[in-house]
Amino acid sequence: MTREQTRRHNARRREQTRHSKAWYNALSRYYDVLVDPVQGRLRRRGIDRLGASPDDRVLDVGCGTGRGVVTLQDAVGSDGRVVGIDVAERMCRLARDRLEDEAPSEVVCGDALTLPFDADSFDVVLASFTLELFEADHRRAVLEELRRVLVPQGRICVIAPSTATSTTIPPLYVRLNDAFPRLVDSRPFDVSTTLAEANFEVVLTHFEWVLVIPVELVVARCGSRP
Repeated sequence: MTREQTRRHNARRREQTRHSKAWYNALSRYYDVLVDPVQGRLRRRGIDRLGASPDDRVLDVGCGTGRGVVTLQDAVGSDGRVVGIDVAERMCRLARDRLEDEAPSEVVCGDALTLPFDADSFDVVLASFTLELFEADHRRAVLEELRRVLVPQGRICVIAPSTATSTTIPPLYVRLNDAFPRLVDSRPFDVSTTLAEANFEVVLTHFEWVLVIPVELVVARCGSRP
């Protein structure tokens, strides 16, 4: 990558982060009413399929208002630890309020492109309706970060709008994103293929339709890093 390409790449990253923060900060007050009824059922199914065990260390990427963190903390018990991370400060405040009595859970405000955690920090990662918010090259960078913070053979569940089962809806969604990027901020992608290309071993793939959008739930394992 040339210096100019790197500059443009980093500028897109910064713009994407600014847009996501502004949009989800504005949405935060209404998120549980407008969005969670649609996404919550699949998030809970993904957590169940992950099979988090007592004493697991778990990361919830794009944790929103913290509902997933609560469910995950119940799964790992008092010997486990769940960390939620979200780029929107208001989302983080709502999540911390929800988790006030859920020690040792924690919520960190930060960017999934540069996770503020050491390598091998987590046994399990949940990314529910998060990766589709990134452009393809940034999505690859996020997956590299998730591989870095996961232990070898650590488990990941990704839930996202998918291009794998429909030839019409995803392209329409992409065109809407191009035309109205602030209202339609998702970019459907082939979740299983993307995880495999990022050197994850796909264990389970499940498809559902949410409204008119095909959604893919994928559980995978992280192999050893080179």
